[in-house]
Amino acid sequence: MYVHKWKVGMVGRFEVRLDAGCRQRLDDLAEQEGIPASEVIRRLIDAAYEGVMQSRRSLAVEELAEMRLDVPDDPEDVYRVLEGIHETHGIP
Repeated sequence: MYVHKWKVGMVGRFEVRLDAGCRQRLDDLAEQEGIPASEVIRRLIDAAYEGVMQSRRSLAVEELAEMRLDVPDDPEDVYRVLEGIHETHGIP
């Protein structure tokens, strides 16, 4: 498995081989937007990533909505439950 950690602000090169049709569409997008092809690619990656993250968030919301949780009527009960979950167990 290949893992590469980037430092903030670091720019790297990444080679992608495109057939003529794909390259032409990329060039058309770049020309239409008035930006370099590399910027088109970065924006497409950002849009795809955001789409995946939005899908994950939606799924998480659906899973949470399906959960059957007992919610105490008394706010003090909620406080005690939360305190019990986060107590230090004797650690100062």
